[in-house]
Amino acid sequence: MALFPDRFIDELKFKCDIVSIVSQYVPLVKKGTRYACVCPFHPDKNPSMYVNPQGQFYHCFGCGASGDVITFIMEMESLSYVEAVRFLAERAGMDLPEYKDDADYKQKKDRQQTLKELMKDAARYYHANLTKKEEGQEARDYLASRGITEEICTRFGLGLSLGYDQMQAYLRRKNYSADDLRACGLAVGDKLSDPFANRIIVPIMNGMGDVIAFGGRIYRGEQDTAKYKNSTNTPIFDKSRCVYGINFVKREKRRGNGFKHLILVEGYMDVISLASAGFFNAVAGMGTALTPQQAREIRKLTDTVYVCYDGDDAGHKAAVRNVEPLLAEGLEVRVVSLAEGMDPDDTVRHEGADGFRRRLEEALPVPEYKLKLCEDACDLGSANGRAKYVKMALATLSDMKNAAEREVYLGIVASKSGVSVDTLRSTLAGTRPAEKPASEGERTRKAKETVLEGAARFVLGRLLNRAEYASPADVEAEWMPLPEQADILRFVKEHADRETLCGDLLGAGIGGEETSRVLDAEKQFLSAEKERVYYADCLAQLSRAYDKRQIEELKAKFNEIADAEERRAVLEKIQSLQRKIRQ
Repeated sequence: MALFPDRFIDELKFKCDIVSIVSQYVPLVKKGTRYACVCPFHPDKNPSMYVNPQGQFYHCFGCGASGDVITFIMEMESLSYVEAVRFLAERAGMDLPEYKDDADYKQKKDRQQTLKELMKDAARYYHANLTKKEEGQEARDYLASRGITEEICTRFGLGLSLGYDQMQAYLRRKNYSADDLRACGLAVGDKLSDPFANRIIVPIMNGMGDVIAFGGRIYRGEQDTAKYKNSTNTPIFDKSRCVYGINFVKREKRRGNGFKHLILVEGYMDVISLASAGFFNAVAGMGTALTPQQAREIRKLTDTVYVCYDGDDAGHKAAVRNVEPLLAEGLEVRVVSLAEGMDPDDTVRHEGADGFRRRLEEALPVPEYKLKLCEDACDLGSANGRAKYVKMALATLSDMKNAAEREVYLGIVASKSGVSVDTLRSTLAGTRPAEKPASEGERTRKAKETVLEGAARFVLGRLLNRAEYASPADVEAEWMPLPEQADILRFVKEHADRETLCGDLLGAGIGGEETSRVLDAEKQFLSAEKERVYYADCLAQLSRAYDKRQIEELKAKFNEIADAEERRAVLEKIQSLQRKIRQ
């Protein structure tokens, strides 16, 4: 992330005091030298996040979220590092310097800004067309027939293309070039034709509310043409990273109307239809497959996702496929079942908001949903159907790592199939590779590693918090049992004189998740002297373990050396280390 000069980042953090920035999103209560608040990154009833004005960092003791003011904005606004720096720089009235690694940055920045302005003007033009009394009447009637009100049209910025060349002519009069139009995907061919001609227009926005792409939908019942047409990737739009509707959810969050969960649907029209029924917490991917990047964007806004895809075979397969990146991000996922052939839009129109709400309440955890699909695919009234169901169900459960959870679902399969749990369990065991039990030596080794890791975390924590008895000179990076801990220590040694050491460490991304574990490694002591002694003991453990590793390496080296003088020197070093350990 070293894309900006340190001096610039230091000034940026000074001007964007973390207490001031965080307080614009969540109320802060002063507690001693720190500020406490309800964590905005996970469901939190009691204040578990603390903001440290001295170190200019925040840390949540509930979910482990931590960082500096830049990290906070990245998480709250779903921005990249560069975007967050730009966001804060604009608030502070600072000019953004060029990247150290990109001499063409200013030119690229100006180009992107031009394209975003162009897209904004195009969105305004399309929206104005929809509001025209005569030209927009048919499209407005179509939207009204789907329950989409004028208020919803305004909320989502819906628009209308009136033909193949009107929009381009309008934008050319605003001095945008043909290259600009082509770069944004707003013009094709030599005649610069509108690719969304004669369609209702849906602006697609990023997390900051910038228009970065468009979707177009037919509304006159046209035949032999695609129902939807969407922008292809452009310099400002990457569909693999975009989650439609996330900017509206973030806006509600900033207003204090946070949602306990999000509803993931297949397309933007489903998001709009659900909003018409009062469900403002729906988002959609920009393709049939949900990407890890999109799952991470969703994770920044919620812990729970209700996947609500179409009630047909393709929708079922998409739901099963797309829960995986969500689960990989640690999200709690439930899957909503819709009536055969119905999508979310059909459901709210035919069953109403209450009917859709009941569907949400009946949503199933992912394993149970998968088992339901197995059941629906088999005739449980026949022996052959039950045998097929057992085979499909066990294949579904074979990847489940949690043994207790697996037992629960084996009970469900047993009740549906009539096969005993014992038989199912033994059959499942035969399909799973046997796990080799750890030896006593392996268990002891892992226990020692855990103790050493804890000692290292305490030492690093004292250094980061500038305990008066702790110095970076006390410990060496080679003593650290984990490479991430060694990286943290090197950073501390290199930046020991910085006032915002914790914030700088978190902002630099050093140590990954281990940094959060270090900050969480708090212990209570009866006196300051006992804390000092514990610190010294941790140092001794780390030093002794390192010396033992050195001895083992020297012994291996000793056995490979033929020269008598060299063997004597290695032996003396081994004996010296052994004496040091005994002392």
